[in-house]
Amino acid sequence: MKRYLGLAALILTVAATAGAQETSGPRVVVPSSNASQPRLVKVTTVNASISVHTHTGTEVIVESEGGRNRRPERTPEGLHRIDLPRDMTVTQEGDVINVKGPINGGPISLTVPVNVSLQLKSVSGSIHVDGVHGEVDASTTNASVEVTNVSGTIVADTTNGSIRASMDQVDASKPISFSSVNGSIHVTLPSTLKANVKVRTMNGSAWSDFEMKMNGGLNLPRGGAITGTINGGGVEASFTTLNGRIEIRKK
Repeated sequence: MKRYLGLAALILTVAATAGAQETSGPRVVVPSSNASQPRLVKVTTVNASISVHTHTGTEVIVESEGGRNRRPERTPEGLHRIDLPRDMTVTQEGDVINVKGPINGGPISLTVPVNVSLQLKSVSGSIHVDGVHGEVDASTTNASVEVTNVSGTIVADTTNGSIRASMDQVDASKPISFSSVNGSIHVTLPSTLKANVKVRTMNGSAWSDFEMKMNGGLNLPRGGAITGTINGGGVEASFTTLNGRIEIRKK
């Protein structure tokens, strides 16, 4: 396993000595030993947002604003402070890169080759991905998810937030799924997509400009799911929210 925490900590130290106006945080560059081999990038954080963009290079570049400054605290008599690790850590094992955001850290930004796959998890941070050609698994709890210009597959879920997604191509061998509890879902898919569709909303409505053959029509039974097909059926495509509107559009 290769560990890149040392580089992040070094850049943090340099930034701290550059003066109060320095706003850049740690920046870690993970080189590729085999540019033809797709990699999986996993990001786990609590309060930070995650954004991912692509470039023509082969490196995975991870940047973060680092942790927020803490207020000075009075030291209780006879006690000393035990600090938890607060730096961003980046490790690599084989073709898997793991990124763990700092506690109370700022936004995490990744620049990746187009052929990577992503597993992104946050609790209170939004997730934005653009231009990836691979598998995207994006999960947050109290924020929105936006995934655009993806070729491959998407699994996106949130509890309190909306989901917006657009796909240029869909991998017919793997399902796509979009799920929220309290939020709307807006998805744009290729007009030639062949899919088996499952749609469910409790307190909301569902709309599409695809010619769908729905079992029971587009009027959803309250709390239930309806199924149907696009262009004769194909990849499994699921759209679920309890409190929100669902829109499925074609490119």
